[in-house]
Amino acid sequence: MSIGDSVASPVTSEPALDPFPELTAERDRLRFSRACRDAMIRRFESLDPNASADEITKEYIEVTVAEALDDLRTPGAGEFFGRITEEGAAADTWYIGRRHIEDDRHEPVVIDWRAPIAAPFYRATHADAFGLAHRRRFTLADGTLTAYLDEQLDDPDHDAAGSGIPDPVLAEIGAARTGAMREIVATIQAEQDVVIRAPLDQVLVVQGGPGTGKTAVGLHRAAYLLFEHRRRLVRDGVLVVGPNRVFLDYIGNVLPSLGERSVQQRTALDLCVPKVDITGVDDAEARRWKGSEEMLARLETVSVEHVKVPDDDLRVPLGSRTLVVTRDEVAEWFTQALDARGPVNRRRDALKGLVQRDMLRRYDRDDVWEKAPVLRAALTKAWPTQQPIRLVDQLLPGPSGKRRRWTVADQFLVDEANSLLVGTPFTFGHVVVDEAQDHSAVALRCIGRRSPAASLTLLGDLAQSTTPAGQRDWDDVLRLLRAGVGVAAAEVAHLTIGYRVPAPILDVANRLLPHTGVATQASRSVRLEGEPPAVTLVDSAALADAVAASVVAVRHRHHNSGVVAPEPLHAAIAEALATHGLQAVDRVHDLGHTDVPVFHAEAVKGLEFDGVVVVNPHEIFDGSERGARLLYVAMTRAVQVLQFVTDQPLPPALST
Repeated sequence: MSIGDSVASPVTSEPALDPFPELTAERDRLRFSRACRDAMIRRFESLDPNASADEITKEYIEVTVAEALDDLRTPGAGEFFGRITEEGAAADTWYIGRRHIEDDRHEPVVIDWRAPIAAPFYRATHADAFGLAHRRRFTLADGTLTAYLDEQLDDPDHDAAGSGIPDPVLAEIGAARTGAMREIVATIQAEQDVVIRAPLDQVLVVQGGPGTGKTAVGLHRAAYLLFEHRRRLVRDGVLVVGPNRVFLDYIGNVLPSLGERSVQQRTALDLCVPKVDITGVDDAEARRWKGSEEMLARLETVSVEHVKVPDDDLRVPLGSRTLVVTRDEVAEWFTQALDARGPVNRRRDALKGLVQRDMLRRYDRDDVWEKAPVLRAALTKAWPTQQPIRLVDQLLPGPSGKRRRWTVADQFLVDEANSLLVGTPFTFGHVVVDEAQDHSAVALRCIGRRSPAASLTLLGDLAQSTTPAGQRDWDDVLRLLRAGVGVAAAEVAHLTIGYRVPAPILDVANRLLPHTGVATQASRSVRLEGEPPAVTLVDSAALADAVAASVVAVRHRHHNSGVVAPEPLHAAIAEALATHGLQAVDRVHDLGHTDVPVFHAEAVKGLEFDGVVVVNPHEIFDGSERGARLLYVAMTRAVQVLQFVTDQPLPPALST
């Protein structure tokens, strides 16, 4: 491995005097690429949709041109971050970037990172070069190419050292946070790339510890699948399901920066229909019960309990005749209809066809359904149309009707009932689910139904499962989804390398894993530098002021900081921060200079900060498996610095 120039070369008028000719050549290549991008923009701008033969073609051209222009005008278009050279005498060289750029002869100047030919850039190692002889990584600062790093992949004598990850990549991974998630196309690692490019038609579970890049991988997978299967997925849609609105704000800019603006981003609760007015709150046991597989089975049972075969034979006037329809005949109609596929209320519609068929056979009449209102009324009474909200209302204990205080868990039950009775109103070609381990069985079924093709990517970490009805085993999740949508293919992939949390912090956090009650593999960090967590022990009366002082100290070193504290302490912490001219906020987007995000442990999941102050970790831990997972989450939000401020000693689990 040889390192190219680490500083910008001086501009000279005599190329022969240039001490860094190769860097200069790459800068020229960058200028050429940008010029090609600008030429592509001009070509698209010059297209006249009005010259098309019909309105449909005109509209298609307008949409295509608008999308292409948005893509080419995205920051980073026209730039490249890598170069690969294939093995052999006639080896081709390819530049890898965020967008496809071509010259006026339509020859590729920059290859889109999602193209198959770009995969070796991410996966090649000295042990398996994937047909490459050489790889080059570029560093750009404010649009200027400042350095490059070369790897001679066909060198059999190369001895990889350290983490095996080049220093420029580590520098990018460890760069200061801005309060929003960034795309990682220049730093994708081999195990991440395998997940990103996995086949579309499957349920893919991605298990990974904190900082292994699960969220980023999931979003880049969505962008990759849209590139690879654009026609299908643009038609059917792609959905990203996040745990809460804070998280969706946090990831909001990633897909647009990758050129994908059509992906819908919602919480699982947003998917539920019909809506109920949520005014109540369940305790932990109620959340567990309402979100369980047992409740799914109970709902499926009660969804057909209202179907009752009449006790007596039916006498049906038909003109001058009276037809006798026996109870057994009605029971056979009902059995056949119930055995059909589809929602219960739609299966009821099959009765018409069954009646017409039998009446035609028995009486050579094909108009009995229309001309026998007594028969229609009797069957409608025996099989009434059921409403999902009413069904759940009757199923649940407590006050009913207008007196019921609906909860979040109830809303998911209503969605399940709606699916059983009416069907799923909107679906997608692929669904990406972050923090999947926190969803109940009922919520997972709600999400799974949104992809009839069973094309889903579930991202999560069982050690971070913190909700009462959350998951403890991915096999259970796959079994549940198989039962719900008929999954044919399923896989659990593992991300084991951490990039966010420095090793001295992650090593301490990993001490909590034996206390989480789940079997997971501890991730290892490639960031060997850093400081172990610091501890400030104070009296309870001085706790809030000590938290504020710690935040100020962290901000002197790292601008982006966050506080994780038990919710009852938030008001006091906000007052203490205010004495330093700082404002406590409950968001991570659009942060002002004086804003300090303050969250409880469950709400901070999926976020990251340069510096994290964890308050009273013993309260978060509380001796329970759920508490161990919550503290694990809180500690692993730190990218640079972790400080404990507490009025009690640290939980013993952290010292063993």
